[in-house]
Amino acid sequence: MSTIIGNIVQNTTDINDEVLAGNMLAAAKSAADAYLIATMGSTTPELRALYSSSLNQVVGGHSALTEFTINKGWINPYDTPAQQLSDVVNKTETTV
Repeated sequence: MSTIIGNIVQNTTDINDEVLAGNMLAAAKSAADAYLIATMGSTTPELRALYSSSLNQVVGGHSALTEFTINKGWINPYDTPAQQLSDVVNKTETTV
């Protein structure tokens, strides 16, 4: 069943590994934001420790995924800002 659904989704949408990695990075950032807010707003040391531990796990996953995308060449954080902007414009033009 999952193969049928996967084939339908793959045939009707343009999803590749780069897009999935970008979405995962965005989701990890949102999760880290939520855990940071929860950590800072927690009222007991036990809750603070629990949220802080979860935050560290999310940050670790985000770091690993960021390293993966850099190694694949999907993001280039050390390019000049002008080059990064040019890359985004080019990706946008090919997407639209």
